[in-house]
Amino acid sequence: MKIIKEAEGIIFAPRANEIGNPTGCMYPRVIELKHSKGELLATFENYSKKEPVFAPIYKSADSGYSWKLFSKIEDTSNGYGMRYQPTLYELDKKCGDLDVGTLLFAGNSIPKDMSSTEIVFYISRDHGKTWEFRSSVAKGGAPIEQNFDKLGPIWEPHIFINSKNEIAVMFSDERLHGEKDYNQVLVMVTSSDAGKTWSKEKLVVALKDKKMRPGMPIVCKTKKGYFLCYEIVGSPCNDIYFKTSSDGIDFGDPAKKGTRAETEDGYYLGSMPYCVYSEKYDAIILNAKRDNEEIGLNTISFLVNYKNGKGKWERQKQLLEYDNRILQTGWSKGMAIIENGTKLIELSPVQSNKELMHISYAIAKLEE
Repeated sequence: MKIIKEAEGIIFAPRANEIGNPTGCMYPRVIELKHSKGELLATFENYSKKEPVFAPIYKSADSGYSWKLFSKIEDTSNGYGMRYQPTLYELDKKCGDLDVGTLLFAGNSIPKDMSSTEIVFYISRDHGKTWEFRSSVAKGGAPIEQNFDKLGPIWEPHIFINSKNEIAVMFSDERLHGEKDYNQVLVMVTSSDAGKTWSKEKLVVALKDKKMRPGMPIVCKTKKGYFLCYEIVGSPCNDIYFKTSSDGIDFGDPAKKGTRAETEDGYYLGSMPYCVYSEKYDAIILNAKRDNEEIGLNTISFLVNYKNGKGKWERQKQLLEYDNRILQTGWSKGMAIIENGTKLIELSPVQSNKELMHISYAIAKLEE
């Protein structure tokens, strides 16, 4: 499979006088609506001066080439603000009282004083036009990394459906950092009643090392099961590791850190991964902010694998260029397979200047 870039553009570029954080925006996500008219929806962190902040939903009706603000996901449960780490999912099967095509959303509700974190769950029954609060997934402490003397925060939710047709949310969790020498761990909760209530947290990756922080989990469904990728902060380049599961429930021993995705000649990725699966080519496509080579203007590669993570990974050039010496660039680059499996779209925060980001997109053909 070849990834051949066709086009790129900008979804959103904030004005410096309208933002409450100099970064402006980052952490984009994108999905294709397979049970509507094939539209694309994108969301991202939006650092508006206006409080409470919301998660914007941008819509494209032309396969990603143009975008307009479509709706807003507001923090109707707490009134704090939908501040960090939004994520979207479209149901392919009926789940409880939720019909096929229902949209699921999870984000981090955080007050302006940054005193707590809470992953909240919303749904849309009209393809993203309106949204309703469904439940609270989990609550944590202030959004401060490695705040060891206090209750730790929770971060970075990701939604998928396991083999039991349960809704699963996997996220990064620092609440256990007072136990067993943990720093941050990956946990998963599930819902058997379509997101109304949630199970107890289950450890997925939990390393007994105060320096190691597995985080930013992403799961994609493949022909062979489920593929999970994540970063491990504390490794040389915040290296990207993976685990697999036959059912999306059991990802193996949480004490094992998994397998690093790398080529035969030792090339690997680091920081803030995302993965998608091409059914047409039976291929996992993995991206990240950086790699184990020189930091500078972005020249990093996708890693592609055709055996559910086993065996050889190959390099192909990623689609969007940015200066990864700037911390916020490439801060978690959402992707989706679109157009009946023939194309790939990738979103990324890209520098407008040394502080301010905008959300860019790039579209590529997938060919033999």
